[in-house]
Amino acid sequence: MNDSGKKHTVLFVDDEPRITSVLKALFRREYKVLTANSGSEALELLEQFSTLEQKQVDVMVSDQRMPGMLGSELLATVSRIYPRTMRILLTGFIDREAIVDSINEGEIYRFINKPWDNIAMRLLLAEATEASDLPVETVFLGDGSMVEEKGDDVSEAVYEDKVILLVEKKQGVRRQISQFCRAREIMVYDTENVEEAISIATTRDNVGVVVIDLSGFRPDQTLQAINLLKQVRPDLITIVLTDEYDAKMAVDLINQGQVFKYLARPVSVQSLYKTIDAAFRRHLYFKDNTESQQRHKVDKPTGSIDSNLQGIFDRLGARS
Repeated sequence: MNDSGKKHTVLFVDDEPRITSVLKALFRREYKVLTANSGSEALELLEQFSTLEQKQVDVMVSDQRMPGMLGSELLATVSRIYPRTMRILLTGFIDREAIVDSINEGEIYRFINKPWDNIAMRLLLAEATEASDLPVETVFLGDGSMVEEKGDDVSEAVYEDKVILLVEKKQGVRRQISQFCRAREIMVYDTENVEEAISIATTRDNVGVVVIDLSGFRPDQTLQAINLLKQVRPDLITIVLTDEYDAKMAVDLINQGQVFKYLARPVSVQSLYKTIDAAFRRHLYFKDNTESQQRHKVDKPTGSIDSNLQGIFDRLGARS
């Protein structure tokens, strides 16, 4: 509940009425529960609620596979119109394209697999509703980012004394990013070593954006590194590049890494530059609004942490 004693509002969306009825029965004592059985119905409810209540729904939990409008499409629309609403995608199968779209367009908070665990769902909703009370960027830009209302132009001030950490083995991408950085006088720390990348990002506060390539690195180690960086530096914005999308990795990159974008090659120069621009804006917003960082909190890593990363983890005094 919020400080006023009113219940947070949660909207469950699923094309099966039986499922929305079960979810409503499970959580109606803790929250004001709304239900919808399609994407279009959900958007109508959101509009009605925001008009009558003069506020946004706090959390939306949407099924993925629905006729007419997929859950990923619904959440992408909600992210633009109702950015304060925390977004969770409920799915019974791995749909690679939808999951990637949920990251890049919907900026979701978590993926949950069907059948869900009631205790895990209850804990997640408590966390998400609490985060929904925190400040959020309020202006949606055409490049896919939401920023504090400071105008749309990228100025020199945005990049002053800022640094990109590049963890990349492909020369073509290195050249692209180096050109971008030279044009904006951005410093680049360039490494092909995951452990070194962690040390750089955690000892140099001026690093704001990490661009990390999954190719050539162990996926489990890279995921753990991203998770560690987000725990130690929650203001750090991570862009992940890959040769080919992997649905399971995409789920983990959100739940354990809260990555900003997950991009498959070939990435156009213009798209890459816009993504980096938006990432720096997000970083600056987080620096000025530290409370908002909790809206992008990550789960702790599963399984054993790589021994080399564990050593860095221990030296930084973070909890594994």
